[in-house]
Amino acid sequence: MTTTEVSRVALPAPFTVLNVVLDSGERLPCLVESATWLPVRVATRWAVRYRRYRVQSSTLANNLRVLARVYRWAQETAGHDLDNHLTQGETLGIREIESLVSTLRATTDGHALDTGAFDQHLAVIEDFLKWSLDSENRGGRSVLSLEQLTAERGRLDQLFRSLRVGARPSARIEPLEDVDIEAIRHAIGPRRDPGGMSFPQAFSSHARLRNWLMFEVALELGIRRGELLKLRLDSLPRAADDGIRILRRPDDPHDSRAREPAVKAAERVIPASRELLRTLQIYLTSPPPVGRVSGKSPYLFVTRSGSPVSIDTADDIIVAIGRFSGVTPLSWHRLRHTWAERMAELFAEQPNGMDRLVYLGGWTNPLSARRYIQRSLAKQAKEALRGYHRKLYEETANAEHRP
Repeated sequence: MTTTEVSRVALPAPFTVLNVVLDSGERLPCLVESATWLPVRVATRWAVRYRRYRVQSSTLANNLRVLARVYRWAQETAGHDLDNHLTQGETLGIREIESLVSTLRATTDGHALDTGAFDQHLAVIEDFLKWSLDSENRGGRSVLSLEQLTAERGRLDQLFRSLRVGARPSARIEPLEDVDIEAIRHAIGPRRDPGGMSFPQAFSSHARLRNWLMFEVALELGIRRGELLKLRLDSLPRAADDGIRILRRPDDPHDSRAREPAVKAAERVIPASRELLRTLQIYLTSPPPVGRVSGKSPYLFVTRSGSPVSIDTADDIIVAIGRFSGVTPLSWHRLRHTWAERMAELFAEQPNGMDRLVYLGGWTNPLSARRYIQRSLAKQAKEALRGYHRKLYEETANAEHRP
């Protein structure tokens, strides 16, 4: 394993997460002892052999931060080295896990942990402990038969299920209304002048077309922030094609960003309108500062230096758009909700509407899209019921006026 770049993320001693960038471009977080920088054995095997193939590197880093608290609990509270404990074939008992869970209920700064985050932490620990039961995974002694291994995993499953608190449903993100979209376009969109196209002075000259185009792409295609930032020149359609390709490019060596955006959803091709494609062509062919700086990055949306737009910059852009337009709160996720609810209204009555919505939205779990269809159906049901009420009382009123 060759390291080309290592960035240290501060964590409470005695364990630290290191973000290692390999020659291949892959970002591989590792959990190490803060004093020696030696990798933690079992957690490293879990990350390298198993977890890295199932989650993005940023998620893996967060998972390892959770395990850092487990290792610290084992060292300071349980009084043993967790690696030695696990490789000797020992498991954590019910009381030990309850003690561990009690330390997780507070954040490192002493505040109570959000219920959703608490349950996510438990899920990471459960996955790690189940995986480490098998000596073929973690190394060390093998003391469990296949039947015992299955029974022990079942015990952990029941125990952690009883410890979860169940996160409350998150508040619904309200989609944008037509008046909101009009206000945003008026605040940052182009003006058609006799001499060409001009923009309000909400942003710097190099960012006006780019920022407006980022908004329009996100709203029309319904893509996530990471997918928006991961669009490359070769994602755009060619010739008579009108589809924009959303592709997974984890650990892209051409991505110079310290924090790489992630395409966490399924790959897909989303048709784009002619107006959007025409505007993209203007962005690509116009000279700076209006157009895109070319020749320095394959990514579509770049800064004035030619580097790809970072996650933090994208967040600053959408907040500024909300401030300039008076549409708040505004986020990239709210644009996706707007797209999803409008698409759900189109697809709700179609026999394969759910399949279409799932594909275009890139959801790997159909349940994620079902709530949008259900909201659309509920809205249609309410409108139908109101129509029934109006008709019912109109008939009653007409009957009363008959001679």
